[in-house]
Amino acid sequence: MKLKIFKGYERFDDLYPSEQVKYALEHKDEAIPELLEILEYTINNAEDLFKDNKYLIHFPAIYLLAYFREKRAYKGIIQLLSFRDDVIYGLLGDTVTEELKNILASVCDGDINPLKRIIENSLIDEFVRCEALEALLILLNEEKLKREELVFYFKELMNGKLEKDYSYIWEFLPTCCGLIHPKGLIDDIQQAIQDGKIDAFLVDWDLIDTNLKKTSKEILRELKNEKNYFFISKEDVLSLEEWVGGFYFIDEHYDDDWLENEEIYHTRDEKTDEYELNRDKCCNKLISIPFIKCSKENLNTLCSCGSGKKYKNCCFWKEKNK
Repeated sequence: MKLKIFKGYERFDDLYPSEQVKYALEHKDEAIPELLEILEYTINNAEDLFKDNKYLIHFPAIYLLAYFREKRAYKGIIQLLSFRDDVIYGLLGDTVTEELKNILASVCDGDINPLKRIIENSLIDEFVRCEALEALLILLNEEKLKREELVFYFKELMNGKLEKDYSYIWEFLPTCCGLIHPKGLIDDIQQAIQDGKIDAFLVDWDLIDTNLKKTSKEILRELKNEKNYFFISKEDVLSLEEWVGGFYFIDEHYDDDWLENEEIYHTRDEKTDEYELNRDKCCNKLISIPFIKCSKENLNTLCSCGSGKKYKNCCFWKEKNK
C-alpha cells in the first residue's frame, strides 16, 4: 500500500492514528481513495493478515467508509464476509457481533440483495447472517425500507428461504419480527415452532406480547430510540480509539488485577466514567491494550446466568443491545 494520510500506520499496536482519522473526517474526498485501497489490500491479503495482531488499519478505514456512506466499499465488505470463519473473526473481531450490521447498512446504498444472500446462505457464519438481518432493521429505522417490505421478506424466510435444519438465525428471527411489530407474522412464527425450526423456549414472548398491544406506528417510533439501529456515526468512528488504540491508566487507581479483568474491553462502570472525566488532568502513564478478538467458541458456551441457554441465546443479546 502507498498510503499518504495513514502513512506509518500500516501496522501498529500502540498509539492509534487519532489525528489521521480526524484529518480523514475533514477531508472526505481526499481520504476515500486511500481508504478503499486499504480495504482492497485487506481483502487481497486476508489469509495472511488475519493472523497479524498488528494489522489494524482496516478498522478505521472500514468505519470511515461506512460513515461516508461510500457505496464502493459495499462489495469489498461483502467479500470479506465470504472468507472462512477464522479469517472473518481474525480480521473483524468484536465487530462481527457489534457494529457489522451498522456498517453493512451504511454502505449498501439501498441494495439489499447482497444482504439477503448472506442471510439465506447456510454456509456463512451464523452471527454474520444475523448481523445482515439486523442491517435490514437499520434500513427500516433510517427510512430506507418500509415495514411492509420487511414483513413480506420475513414471511419468505420462514416459508422456504431459510434452511429447514436448525440454524441460529431461526432463533433470532422472531426477535426481529417483534422489533418491527409482530402483526402479520405470529402465524408464521407459530408454524415454524410446530415444524421444529424454532425452539419456543428461546422466543422472547414478552417482547412479542408487549408489542402486539401497541400499534405499528408506536413500535416504529420506539425503534428510533434503539441506539444500535442507525448508520455508523462520527462518534462510532472516533470511539474506535477506545478499543483499537491505547488506553490511559492512573497508577494509583488501577492495578494488575484490574488489567487482567477482560470485562474492561466491553463494559464501563462508575469508576471508569469518573476516570474518563479526569483523565486529562491527572494522567501520568500510557499503557497499550492490544485488540481483543471475539471468541466464537465463547458464544456457544452455557450462559453463566444459570438459564440453561447458550450465551448467544441469552445474555449476549441483552448485553449487545444495552
